Amino acid sequence: MPDSPSTGTPKGAVFLSYASQDAEAAWRICETLREAGIEVWFDQSELRGGDAWDQSIRKQIKNCALFVPVISAHTQIRLEGYFRLEWKLAEDRSHLMAKGKPFIVPVTIDGTDDKEAQVPDAFLAVQWTKLPAGETSAAFGERMKKLLSRPDADPGHKDPATGGPIRVSSPFKPFRPWLIPAMAGMIACAAVAIWQPWRKVEKPSQAVLLAPPTSEARQLVAKVWEQLNKTELGSEELEIADGFCRRAAELDPADAEVWAAWSQVDSWYIYHNYDTSKGRQEAARSCAAHALELAPSSYEARLAQASYLVRGATVGTGKGEVSTFAPEANRLLRRLLEERADEPRALFALAILQRNLGQLDEARTHFVRLANNPPFSAAAWNELGWMEYASGSWSAVEKPLARSLAVQPFWGNLGLKVYISLSWNGDLSSARAAMDELPATVLQSDFGASIAFIVFTYQRKPDEWLKFSRGIRRDWIQSNGSTGPIAAYNGLAQKMAGRNDAARIEWQTALKLVEHGLTDQPADAALLRWKGTLLAYLGDFAGSERALNQSAELRGRKPDLLALRLAEGQLDAAMDILESRRYLTAANLRLDPDYDPLRDTPRFKSLLAQAEADPKRSPQAPKDSAAHPLPPAPKD
Repeated sequence: MPDSPSTGTPKGAVFLSYASQDAEAAWRICETLREAGIEVWFDQSELRGGDAWDQSIRKQIKNCALFVPVISAHTQIRLEGYFRLEWKLAEDRSHLMAKGKPFIVPVTIDGTDDKEAQVPDAFLAVQWTKLPAGETSAAFGERMKKLLSRPDADPGHKDPATGGPIRVSSPFKPFRPWLIPAMAGMIACAAVAIWQPWRKVEKPSQAVLLAPPTSEARQLVAKVWEQLNKTELGSEELEIADGFCRRAAELDPADAEVWAAWSQVDSWYIYHNYDTSKGRQEAARSCAAHALELAPSSYEARLAQASYLVRGATVGTGKGEVSTFAPEANRLLRRLLEERADEPRALFALAILQRNLGQLDEARTHFVRLANNPPFSAAAWNELGWMEYASGSWSAVEKPLARSLAVQPFWGNLGLKVYISLSWNGDLSSARAAMDELPATVLQSDFGASIAFIVFTYQRKPDEWLKFSRGIRRDWIQSNGSTGPIAAYNGLAQKMAGRNDAARIEWQTALKLVEHGLTDQPADAALLRWKGTLLAYLGDFAGSERALNQSAELRGRKPDLLALRLAEGQLDAAMDILESRRYLTAANLRLDPDYDPLRDTPRFKSLLAQAEADPKRSPQAPKDSAAHPLPPAPKD
């Protein structure tokens, strides 16, 4: 990243967004702007190597002064690509700005016409600059300097009445963040009084809409829910929702529902594993507490507090610690359900609480109750399926999964289909087909990357994973499926392909990332576990065991030494560990490449035969009459 401009240069940076085929033209534009003394954030030269793409790109778009999309015939024919995510983030940020504030400055480098361009609507509201093949002049640099120096006057914006330039009296007031940044949750405002993050905005529930919000803060909260109501809720939607909450809190800091909504956003960041940091947990807690302080009887404030206790306060804790929050969360949620019977957000939170406490029968009851509410049916059946999957009730997954998919396929149930196809049915083609149904944007998310890794490696196609991973321009993925440095997974793929030296280089890279994280969080159990695993791959067996034992002590669990014993070549010790894992299915044992060193041993063959004959571990074995029965489907 370049240094900040020196004194006398325009304040703020220009973010240059382009398709990869237009890199040469984009570079010419970048050079012209830099020669004019303008700081430019240019992906090719600034973000190679260590920067995490998901964090760096979004942070820069959030903070840049001007966003310059490079539009061409290449962007016209590419209906998917990283640049389209950048364009979406820029357009969403523009919604927070005063009308006429200069921000998006489109540039076309060929004859692409704005009347037929495949661009966001915000790009069509401003005049385009034509720079054939990226050839620029000093005049272009001067115009950009003027825009950066005078944010109150943009000669490029069109007046809807005259088609000419417009002026605004003052720039959009900058945010004054007062709390730790926040995120996504389950809360309703005066405009949307029901939580529905898995539903598309164009299909609201009939009983959801109330009177239109009157204050600007409430209007922003309504916009928060336009983001959270999207079926494919991702981290970028949560970042946008966070910005709306931030602005709403500035406009009306005495509105309890603003703070309740902000707490819910934070709780959803944590629940979806996008950000489980102590800072995020504190943000969820403090926003809920502030909402209760402002309005102790507010339904939304109490629901935010309960949601925080269920999701935000218990992340990464053991069952015993979860139970310390359970009585208060349970009391709040049951009281809320007494006031509003079958309120979906309260039902969801109560089901999650019961699931976390191991009260699976009660959780099933509440998920099915939620599924009787048609707008929430797909997500409720999906959550029930994931709960059965996590509890090892393999045969109980398929019916709720089928019901969820029948209502609406989306990333959650498609991901579950991948995992159950692999772990229970041992069906590689079904898993691959489900993965291929995921949109490209989801596949590039951490959730999608974790799915791609297991599919490609179970298929024994390491080079397909390595090709896929080159498109993940960040160092780390964090998902409920897999969490860790990309280089660690690349190393496993290189080893599978027989390239041991390349695998070692990848693992050394991953270890540096892990050790860097440990300098800030030396007692992070997950990082210590990764350190121990990577040291085992690299042959430092003593260091590996120390790190794995330290991780287990912090987690209050028995250390997982399987990877270490396999790396040491202690196959009998590895089989001792594997035989103790009664949850492993026959499909796991057949397909997981981690067990390849053991496959020819008599003990492994015996273990696989036992699993194939056990109805709890294989669908081909005699049916298990004790399997959990599925509650009846809701009536139409």
